[in-house]
Amino acid sequence: MKDLESRFAEIEKRVRALAAEKKALAGRVRELEQELVLARREALEMQHFRGKRMHIREKVERILSALEAAERKE
Repeated sequence: MKDLESRFAEIEKRVRALAAEKKALAGRVRELEQELVLARREALEMQHFRGKRMHIREKVERILSALEAAERKE
């Protein structure tokens, strides 16, 4: 009977340890999900920034082409 009680105590100990580990891991998963949301948002902002930069570059190139064409006409 004593052996059975010690085995049961060991099982309870392991279950408590697993429950604590599960809780810690769940917290870590939430943190990682928040980091993922932030990373996705930053990636979208970067993509938007690159699009704006390309748009500005195209405008500058058109202006330079127009200036070069005007210079050739003179």
